[in-house]
Amino acid sequence: MRLLIAALCLLPLPLRADPAIDRVLDDVVTPGFTSFVAATDALERAAQADCRASSDGLRGAWNAAMDAWLSVADLRFGPLEDDARRQIIAYWPDKSGHRTKALARLLTPGNPGLADAGLFRQQPVSVRGLYGIEAMIYDSRFNGYGPDDPGCALVRMAAADLDETARAAAEAWDTDFAATLRTAGDGANARFLDEIEARQVVFTALLASIQFDINERIGLPIGTVETPRPLRAEGRLSGRAQRNLELALAAHERLAMALAPDDALMTAEDFERVRFMAGKLDDPDFSGVETPTGRFRLEAVQTALTLLRTVANEELSAALGVTMGLNALDGD
Repeated sequence: MRLLIAALCLLPLPLRADPAIDRVLDDVVTPGFTSFVAATDALERAAQADCRASSDGLRGAWNAAMDAWLSVADLRFGPLEDDARRQIIAYWPDKSGHRTKALARLLTPGNPGLADAGLFRQQPVSVRGLYGIEAMIYDSRFNGYGPDDPGCALVRMAAADLDETARAAAEAWDTDFAATLRTAGDGANARFLDEIEARQVVFTALLASIQFDINERIGLPIGTVETPRPLRAEGRLSGRAQRNLELALAAHERLAMALAPDDALMTAEDFERVRFMAGKLDDPDFSGVETPTGRFRLEAVQTALTLLRTVANEELSAALGVTMGLNALDGD
């Protein structure tokens, strides 16, 4: 009996499940990607049914896909990082104005990139994904196409390409990366040597996403006092800059609460405050930054969000036993 007990003691112990990672996967990743894939599938079907920019069905499906994307956009690692999927899905900001030039080059009759999926995938990321489609259906320089014009072919090709990319990301999570996160610390796991590394990558992505809102979603249209830049707002063409910010904030909060639901009370209070402030902007495309009142309101949201990030960093790092890892806000 003593020999049996000694032998059992030498066996590797089963990994202890990490509740923080389990909550992230079960409450954020799985439902988020399920909704996103369903939305991109609906967008592809809408584009096939009526690709015209004036189609209510197409516009509704695109907006639904944009909403669904914002629920998973914080997961800026793993499957979304691989193969530049995040850039393909949502290349923004386009600070150099590359999208307009690239679309103009692509929209020529007989362009093989509009007829062959493989060739379309070789096109610049600026013409692909959600923002490429947004330009085609909302930008007056491009949305006057008819059902037999290159613009229609581009919308259909971009919608199919987006759906394929979304499915690839979701499948990678389901078949591989979720298990990689759950088994952090397993001797066979070369990606995460312990559960702290798994927590850290999620925590870092959350803080990077909040900083993205501060610098880009809010910072770009604010510009300077002398030169506000409302034309740089995300979703300006579709009139959903404020909606994107509100949905992004809601996604940040879901991820933060999944990581530490019982140990981030001040973070939760700050999220409630910032979401309230953002909801009161009454400025769908952030054009209000050209007025003193509109600028003050958006700057107040930016200041509150900066404070929230500081509080979240302190509370969550203490609760999770991690610090923020290296990251790069790559202008997506």
